[in-house]
Amino acid sequence: MRNFLKILICVAAVSVGARSASAQSYRVIVNASNSSRSLSTEELQRVYLKKLTSWKDGSTVAVVDQGPKSPVRAAFSTDVLGRDVPSMKNYWQQSLFAGRGVPPIEQPSDAQVAAFVAANPNAIGYVSASATLPEGVRVLEITR
Repeated sequence: MRNFLKILICVAAVSVGARSASAQSYRVIVNASNSSRSLSTEELQRVYLKKLTSWKDGSTVAVVDQGPKSPVRAAFSTDVLGRDVPSMKNYWQQSLFAGRGVPPIEQPSDAQVAAFVAANPNAIGYVSASATLPEGVRVLEITR
């Protein structure tokens, strides 16, 4: 029993470390004209599940996702949405079939996500932590 507890503690520590590492591997960005400065992880999750569809000023949120094979999407999906990419694909297939909603727009690279956000005042997206950000976007603080 004692060995089991030691193993359980080690697994928990590794999981927490992995989650922290993934949180550092991406940045959430919005258009520079967006008045929001921060979102909680829960609010961000609701935005990406399209359960929160408007900004505080009433404008419709334009959500953009990375491509399905992107490592940054895998990290974001696990960390923020609590699901892996295939599970999210399934979620959106079910939503489409039930007529409840459509998935976020997908862009294949950090540069294209950033360009989309820069060109759309209501957009939100995420890019790798090392991505070069163009003028017209700003990093949004995510609170836990």
